Amino acid sequence: MGQYNDTIEVVEAEVISDGSDNSQKDYWREQLKEELRAELKEDYRHQFRQGALSTLGKSYNLGMMIAVVVSFSSNHSILWAIIHGLLGWFYVIYKILFGY
Repeated sequence: MGQYNDTIEVVEAEVISDGSDNSQKDYWREQLKEELRAELKEDYRHQFRQGALSTLGKSYNLGMMIAVVVSFSSNHSILWAIIHGLLGWFYVIYKILFGY
């Protein structure tokens, strides 16, 4: 009771080689190339995600700055400027659609 009766299959890999040093070097060289490709692909994905997040952060900051300037020039109130700055692009689009 409590023991697993599943069998475990062990697979051994064979290196296909004619026995010469060059063929073994070629095998390990190919393995290294595959590992490097996988690493580069993962690094590219990471860089892409960071770039996308950086762009989103910059556009949010731009919307926040525009909202603060528009709000302060309309209302002459720092409190409203802070509130509208937190709303960012939503406030900017609202002002464009419903009057400036």
